[in-house]
Amino acid sequence: MTQRKAEALIALGLTLRGTSLLFSKLAMQTIGPFTLCGIRFLISFAVVALIFHKQICSVTKKEVLHSAIVGFFYFCCMAFELLGLRTTPSSTTAFIENTSVVIVPLLAAIVYRRLPKRMDILCALIALAGIALMTLKGSKLAFTPGELLVFGGAVSYAITVVVMDIVTVDDNPLNIGVFHLFFIGFFSLLAAFAFEDFTIPTSAPEWGAILYLALVCGAIGFTIQPVGQKYTTPERASLYVATNPLAAVILGVIFLGERFTFLGIIGCGLILLSIFLPAALENGLARKKA
Repeated sequence: MTQRKAEALIALGLTLRGTSLLFSKLAMQTIGPFTLCGIRFLISFAVVALIFHKQICSVTKKEVLHSAIVGFFYFCCMAFELLGLRTTPSSTTAFIENTSVVIVPLLAAIVYRRLPKRMDILCALIALAGIALMTLKGSKLAFTPGELLVFGGAVSYAITVVVMDIVTVDDNPLNIGVFHLFFIGFFSLLAAFAFEDFTIPTSAPEWGAILYLALVCGAIGFTIQPVGQKYTTPERASLYVATNPLAAVILGVIFLGERFTFLGIIGCGLILLSIFLPAALENGLARKKA
């Protein structure tokens, strides 16, 4: 698999996960967020495990352990985000949680003891500027307890990306992609029994939303990221988190009748620029050499 194909997989996965907000709101009419996460990810695991049962029969104890670690940090990311969202405006939350595009290159520099590439830093800053234009909309950062919790989610996601980069070097990325779904669901259910009144949804719309979250966002969106990340760098993988707010804004325009602001259009352009700039420069240099 080429790096561009791998990054296309990551972009597809994160874009699909960016559609989860609309359906999560619908599903949480009568159930708590941890209950929702537990149900949706265990369904995702069951479906994907059934489809790839022959391929995952070779899973090792080390891969199960690595899947548990990745799943735990993914769970932490979601828990911090959900807890912070209680007291933090959604626009501010969307911006803070996507600061991981800058955190990942810095964290990777510490873990791998190497300076981040100037192009990676430039693209991360361009993406962050685009995210700010699309999400903040006049909101102010005051470093409240809620905002600090959301920032903890951004750090947790950055750790997840770097850990996934480490474990997919020697592990089968498909096994990681399948089994980390189980552990996200497992940790979520533990939190649901500890902090929520665990109830099973009863209405058809709620189950429809849960199935969408499980099959599209979970079974596809979460499974393909480890597969793609094996063939690219964590810095490039983290950049595609910017497709989350991009997908959310586009869905808001299509289904909720929201309007694209001028700053939002500029933000979309900056995000797309950050993603395609390296390839464009690389192609330009190749043509000059030719």
